[in-house]
Amino acid sequence: MSGQSKEYREYMKSDSWERKKRERLKIDGYKCTACGYSAKPNVLMVHHLTYARLGNEDEWKDLVTLCPICHRKIHNMLRRRQAPE
Repeated sequence: MSGQSKEYREYMKSDSWERKKRERLKIDGYKCTACGYSAKPNVLMVHHLTYARLGNEDEWKDLVTLCPICHRKIHNMLRRRQAPE
């Protein structure tokens, strides 16, 4: 997410986010939901499917576990879709 707000950056350092992130990793069995890569929790990333409920995310609906490669691919794809034509 480019141009991250101060609110977002602070939240991503919070204990609340750490708890939600750990819960989503556990739900996904510590595997990337895109490619199935299994790794230690500190390697995997938890991606927001939506920022609409930032700080009040539903771990089941708003978050997904991704490996760094798939996470980068998702963000690259989203940037291309948002680029002006």
